[in-house]
Amino acid sequence: MSLTRCFSRTGLMTCLVGVVGLLASSERAFAQPKLKKDQPKAEASDARASDRAAVRAAMESFRKAFESRDAKALSSLWTDEAEYENESGTIVRGRANIEKGFANLFAKNPELIATLKPKSVRFLSRDSAVDEGLVTIRRGSANASTTAGYSAYFVREDGKWKLTRLNEVEDSEPDSVADLAWIAGEWKSALGEGAEVRTHYTVRPNEKFIDVEFELKEKDLAIKGTQVIGVDPATGKLHTWTFEGDGGVGSADWNRDGDHWVLNAVGTLADGKVLTETNVIRKIDDNTMTWQSVNRMLGEIPLSDLPPVKITRVKPAK
Repeated sequence: MSLTRCFSRTGLMTCLVGVVGLLASSERAFAQPKLKKDQPKAEASDARASDRAAVRAAMESFRKAFESRDAKALSSLWTDEAEYENESGTIVRGRANIEKGFANLFAKNPELIATLKPKSVRFLSRDSAVDEGLVTIRRGSANASTTAGYSAYFVREDGKWKLTRLNEVEDSEPDSVADLAWIAGEWKSALGEGAEVRTHYTVRPNEKFIDVEFELKEKDLAIKGTQVIGVDPATGKLHTWTFEGDGGVGSADWNRDGDHWVLNAVGTLADGKVLTETNVIRKIDDNTMTWQSVNRMLGEIPLSDLPPVKITRVKPAK
């Protein structure tokens, strides 16, 4: 990527809204764990700690069998009369039919990765329980993924906890600034040819917004700007508002896609030109993420997709 082109008047918003302004985007699954008001505290300290651990171990066995694409091992975790209901409302009854259904799924998908985000385990009786949470399924090398809520009902048979019903529902968990609390602190990205972007994120005490300050430094160029990140009350979705020091402005709506975010961004440059683009943020680890911008248009003129940019943590928030 040519820095001369990137930092020209027509490319400035691409670099700042893309590389800097949208770096705060992240996956709900990546946020630091945070208890909600209705979430049980210190679950493992209650009188049913061993049962709770056994139920979650059974769910983990389900995940491992799923990733191994072993329909027989997976079906052994269910009761004979078990039921499975997917997001569209299709119901499969009986362990044998469940095994056939998963065998067909595995035959069509050579690679499957499942990530569980459990929320709570509740007991309905001495020998029945329900485990609720989120599950993300990633398919193949293209990293296509879907996220759904799940309710896994267990009963204890012959001393073992077994699935008797599994419901999947559309993930309706609302967006929250708390999902981005992990990003607080300072980050940097090197763009080559001596150019560097540094961004500092501060979560406001009321946790409704994140304040951002960014600066781009090149050989003979220094550009600063600010940003506000929060949930837009009109849509209920996370949103970014960006303000450049030279007068350019930008914004972006965030949409979850598995464990990353896809952002639809639009910016108006200081000279009045309009830039639109789609940005994808992926977390590599706690101190590294990548950003990539595609489907870019400057007015009616298409621009080339940009290669992934690596962003690393300089230091956490104080």
